[in-house]
Amino acid sequence: EGKSNTYQIGGTTNVLYGLPDFSIKITAVGYLATTSAESFVASSTVPSGSRPAVKFTVENIGTNAASPWQFRASIPTQTAYMYHSPTQQPLSPGDRIEYTLGFDQASTGPNKIISITVNFDHVVGESDSTNNSASTQLTILDS
Repeated sequence: EGKSNTYQIGGTTNVLYGLPDFSIKITAVGYLATTSAESFVASSTVPSGSRPAVKFTVENIGTNAASPWQFRASIPTQTAYMYHSPTQQPLSPGDRIEYTLGFDQASTGPNKIISITVNFDHVVGESDSTNNSASTQLTILDS
């Protein structure tokens, strides 16, 4: 008599191993036309009276889940301000989250720098922390 085998197709579970690895990319700068993040307008120049904003993506390109984690953003406000996020949801390998961060009380002028760092406090051990920061510039017009 012959032998028969059963093979599972698909439905494989990812085996977690090694370390997570956060990667951050700033995808756009601009401003919010209203108070809603949905009103984002991509522009390198922020009109007078508008709320500057930055869109960025955080991705776990590592091989293990990342939790708990936070990010911080250095934003060009009239009094130097560092935004610290609340604890963010766990990121499994391959997961990504897109953010839109708007702010008020902007410091006006050209070449204003926005800098964002994920896992700034190194709570999550990573395989590579050299890709945890991103910076960009925008011009914020005065009234």
